[in-house]
Amino acid sequence: MLDKILRRLLPQGIGLALMVLGWYISIVNVGLDKFSSPTIFTKASAFGLLLILIGAYLPQVWILILNRLKK
Repeated sequence: MLDKILRRLLPQGIGLALMVLGWYISIVNVGLDKFSSPTIFTKASAFGLLLILIGAYLPQVWILILNRLKK
């Protein structure tokens, strides 16, 4: 039972951490560059968006792979 909880909780925690990190990178970068560059979409904000997307979908893919390997 504990193993099943950890198998689902660990990927969700890592996904949440990636989403928060991506959000932080995007917000801090846009906030710092607001006065210096005319564009909002930069390499750092794109990287933050990529981290958010990976963090959103990685847990479900991870759980799916673990379930397939278990069978």
